[in-house]
Amino acid sequence: AFADGGVGAVLFCRVGLAFATQLSGPAAVLGEAALRGAGNLTLPLPAPDEAWAGEMSVRSLLATAGRGGGGGAVFEERVPQARRVPIGKPLHTGVTAVDALAPIGRGQSMLLLAPETLPSASGSAALASRMLSGAAQFAPEVKRVVVTTAEGAEAARRSEWGDGSRLLVAESDAELVVAAQAACSMAQRAGGDALVVVDDLAPLLRLWRAAVRVGEELGRVVRPEEEGSMLRGFYSCLTERAHRRLGGESVTLLLLQPSPSVRASGAAASDAFALGDFEAAGFSQRALGRLRALEAKGIALTPPVLEKLGIPAPGSGHPRADGGRAAGAHVEELTSLVDGHIELSEPLAAAGRSPPIDPTQSLTRIGVGSTKLRPTASSAAMRAVTRALRLELASAADPVACEPTQRIRADACISVLQQPDTTPVSLGEQVALLSAATDGLLDEAVHTRDAAATDQLLRDLLAAVSAAAPELLPKVSRSGELTEAQAAELRGHTREFLAREEGQTG
Repeated sequence: AFADGGVGAVLFCRVGLAFATQLSGPAAVLGEAALRGAGNLTLPLPAPDEAWAGEMSVRSLLATAGRGGGGGAVFEERVPQARRVPIGKPLHTGVTAVDALAPIGRGQSMLLLAPETLPSASGSAALASRMLSGAAQFAPEVKRVVVTTAEGAEAARRSEWGDGSRLLVAESDAELVVAAQAACSMAQRAGGDALVVVDDLAPLLRLWRAAVRVGEELGRVVRPEEEGSMLRGFYSCLTERAHRRLGGESVTLLLLQPSPSVRASGAAASDAFALGDFEAAGFSQRALGRLRALEAKGIALTPPVLEKLGIPAPGSGHPRADGGRAAGAHVEELTSLVDGHIELSEPLAAAGRSPPIDPTQSLTRIGVGSTKLRPTASSAAMRAVTRALRLELASAADPVACEPTQRIRADACISVLQQPDTTPVSLGEQVALLSAATDGLLDEAVHTRDAAATDQLLRDLLAAVSAAAPELLPKVSRSGELTEAQAAELRGHTREFLAREEGQTG
């Protein structure tokens, strides 16, 4: 309760200051508030046995908020380590690039990074929607809670996954903080497996930076290293809500975070840059050396050239450009806290990749290690066909050292990760395509076709395998396993199909 009679909900604390959102009463004046009768914020959240669907306005919920007592506590204590168990079951999204390169385990936290400059169809919201559709189709038992804005709620109502999902709609930055925590509490109380999606973490950073300014105005300045530690603590209150409990129940988090763009904006944008632009912006000597070599060869320093080299443009504000490390510190802190991250790339989107997931910057940390008892975020079948995938893609990333055969193999792998059709793909179908690519069976076929013809070839391949062995792919999808006999049968059907195709085209 505020000293003037108003009531607020404390969102977080920093340097001895409590930052709250006003719930009722007159507007509080800085310095005239006091924490009195504080208790955990409770909201009339749905009971675990209620129908798991519908839309809830956070503003309406806050209007009936209480402290303790009835309802559901918003800021629940994080599940202690003693009550957690290793992650061991995947959440299949139906997006091949995600399931193969950065699989999500039930109980995992995954960060989805994307510049806001990406076209809407290539951005993080579009990919999250595809992942939600896949979860709704292939894992309908997983309860879905989505924290979004009024604009995001409208898109959710039109989506395939909207039915059967619980939407929490926030209209302000403070409401989003409450909504994210309330969604995790709802998911935790529901039992079973649940997926929580927060479609924009930018409000959290805006609130934190506002708190920093208030602290500085009051003379409570901290060292940069202390600031980083406090920011981590702030974010971890959300990221650590992801867990898998002893009884097998889990809360999985998918968090969408805007990332810095590599492109210059506003007055800084240009069709071509001079070397002096990079020197004035304080680029590293390594980057300047690469740019001098290009200039010496007469190659114009245009945005497309820079993007191919992975060098941000001057004026982009990127951490590796003129933005400095501080521009990306919040992303670094978040990335270090979550169990994995997926990064969407502007150059890959411009090149037509769908989704534009950067394989070199996307991974899951679940399962890292060498013991047989390690946790895992993917199925045994997926692991069997992706052991060489990342290496194949990495080998082709260096255009100088890459051999022609490596480039051809990488192109085949990229072709099966390309998924312009937003329809979710089953595990069995993913395994069939990835097996054909990583085993080298698609090398020649993809090398001699354009993108449209390759897409049709892959569709025909799946149809041919299904016709030859109707139960093979569904069985892989159901079991999550790929036996040696099944793998051999799959390779045989693939070779037969490609031989027929070669005969017809030859």
